[in-house]
Amino acid sequence: VKITSTNFKGGKVTAIFGGSNYYFDGAGLSQGNNVIDLFYMFGGGTFYVPADWSVKSDVTAVFGGFSDKRRTYVEGQTDPEKVLHIKGFVLFGGGEIKSA
Repeated sequence: VKITSTNFKGGKVTAIFGGSNYYFDGAGLSQGNNVIDLFYMFGGGTFYVPADWSVKSDVTAVFGGFSDKRRTYVEGQTDPEKVLHIKGFVLFGGGEIKSA
């Protein structure tokens, strides 16, 4: 799924016995809280985010995982105004965050 909103505020993602990839390379974040609430059961997904975004991950995984696999950037390369918060629950599934 390619996200093209220039004022992305967040949303909900659910995957049960399946999954999707989410590409944010053409998107922009809105001011304030930008939260993705996810639930994966026997499924998962990958979030491809721009290099200048900060991502806070607060995902609980049971018999699964959720990891940040972005390239490491030097401090100061991310914009403190561009923060995406990913929170949720993973059961027998998985997800990851990668660089766009």
